[in-house]
Amino acid sequence: MIKTAIFDLDGTLFVGKTVVPGAAEALERLRLAGIKVFFLTNAGTRTREGVAHKLTNMGLQAVEEEVYCGSYLVAKYIAANFPRKKAFIVGEPGMAEELKAADVPVAEHADIVAVCLDRHLTYEKLAKAHRLLKKGAEFIASNKDHTFPTEHGSMPGAGSIVAALEFSSKKTAHVIGKPNPFAFEIMKKELGLNEEETVMVGDRLDTDVMFAKNAGIKSALVLTGISKKEEIKEKRITPDFVFPSVAELTLP
Repeated sequence: MIKTAIFDLDGTLFVGKTVVPGAAEALERLRLAGIKVFFLTNAGTRTREGVAHKLTNMGLQAVEEEVYCGSYLVAKYIAANFPRKKAFIVGEPGMAEELKAADVPVAEHADIVAVCLDRHLTYEKLAKAHRLLKKGAEFIASNKDHTFPTEHGSMPGAGSIVAALEFSSKKTAHVIGKPNPFAFEIMKKELGLNEEETVMVGDRLDTDVMFAKNAGIKSALVLTGISKKEEIKEKRITPDFVFPSVAELTLP
């Protein structure tokens, strides 16, 4: 029996600024049934608090403790594996805030380059990151998502920025977000989750469903975002459940 449902955000609960019809009701239905609800996004542009605030403003009830986002996960990883090391950020304020909260110093001259989506990316910032990587800095990314969905179609994701730096520096980024199961390891430690009782609900085969497989949990694909049903056979990534949207979500 499923006791915990972890939801991806963009493409699953909303697309751009538009909530998927029935998403709020689906979350409420699960909570009333005694199923714990959490949110897991590769996005590193906001803090946990910022993501919870955004969801609540969209009519999707959430509190900070239910949110696991790219910025928080990168901060946890750096704090645990590179104590006292400084980080240079290619990203937005949410990443800097989570790093500071984890006592990771943020600096121009750094030992680590931390990358997430940066919608204000400049060539100067890219060049600084490149120089640090060439000097031996660690390369850590929130995710390699190629795109993210909007009301106007897909837009370049954090993966496009990571790819530019990988190409120029000849270094490969260590990716913290989905499909890396690191997030579930943190959630197990902080929340006491059980693999057999947990499902990941998302819109991408290559991140959400693969994350579930890597973490040893069940997966549910919704068709409101990036991946389409015909891609299941093409990519040979098979979710446990497939639903047109979260509005139709039913769990055993």
